[in-house]
Amino acid sequence: MQKKIKSIAVTGAFILFLAFFSVICITRYFHPGEISESERRPLAQFPEKITWAGIIDKTVIDEFEEYSVDQFPFREFFRSLKANFQLKVMRLGEYNGLAIKDGYIAKIEQAFTPELVEYSLGRLQYIYEKFLADNGGKKYVSVIPDKNYFFAKDYGYLSPDYDRLVADVKEKLSGMEYVDVFDALKLSDYYRTDTHWSQDRIGNVVDKLAQAMGCADRLTGEYTKHQYEPFYGVYYGQSAIHPKPDTITYLTNSILEQCTVFDYETGETRGIYDFEKLEGKDGYEFFLSGTKALLRVDNPNATTEDELIIFRDSFGSSISPLLVEGYKSVYLVDIRYVVPDLLNRLIDFENKDVLYLYSALVLNSKSFK
Repeated sequence: MQKKIKSIAVTGAFILFLAFFSVICITRYFHPGEISESERRPLAQFPEKITWAGIIDKTVIDEFEEYSVDQFPFREFFRSLKANFQLKVMRLGEYNGLAIKDGYIAKIEQAFTPELVEYSLGRLQYIYEKFLADNGGKKYVSVIPDKNYFFAKDYGYLSPDYDRLVADVKEKLSGMEYVDVFDALKLSDYYRTDTHWSQDRIGNVVDKLAQAMGCADRLTGEYTKHQYEPFYGVYYGQSAIHPKPDTITYLTNSILEQCTVFDYETGETRGIYDFEKLEGKDGYEFFLSGTKALLRVDNPNATTEDELIIFRDSFGSSISPLLVEGYKSVYLVDIRYVVPDLLNRLIDFENKDVLYLYSALVLNSKSFK
């Protein structure tokens, strides 16, 4: 009798469990989540159209599988449970492509994709030949390594072939002087939970670039440090283990405080730092208001008439202010958000120095227009 009661209880509990999850799944069908705040990406939705052709070629099945994973009840709880089990119990080196060492999180990749690198460098080469080859200014290019470079160097993880990447950059952009900043960086110069470097830790990179470009004598290097916390980097949510958040440290001095930033998209003029962005989804957008197609930073206290154009990704947002002292104006171009053929309508390239400053992450992508 006791066994029978136990069996009924277990069966009843199991049925209630299934019923509970079925109700939640049905509810999620009518009210699906749209965005994963922690992963900063849209969630897959139920297939819009189900056809026999889609079932046969498995496109509908694949879409439904993505939907069921993304919309699974208590998904964040189970993600965290799985990540902690694999990393802390099983002692695996990675979770979901992310590795964690000494509190630092990095995306581990074994190789760059040749087609993506070739495409990116081809776009940069096109801009060089169309606008820069005969503009009369000096031209420089530099590559910023991802944290996986240091995970390979410091912890023995697999890493893409950075030597090959640099060689490709030098070959494709042979008309520009390559400035090597790899030895000016270390893992601790980057945020623990984000892809980017911390502004207060890249003085050596600034020095290397300034020495190569001939503006070092115009940079004071004297700043006041300010801090804001907490900063949740892109890997904070992706890692699913809820690590300790970062602190944003930013630098100011009397010259930077008087600089103005003109946004060609909006026609607005503001300061170098956008304090409203600190409270947003991505606190790193605090630097120059995040991703912008074209900005011009004007330095009213400049001791030179020299101007600089930086073709950059998001890494350039935090380092560009530290180069502003050396120029009358610094133009910041992000060709992920502006059609290159329109640039000469917005910028006079004549006799301006140019710096290509790109991270390996962006060069290994097809994000350029």
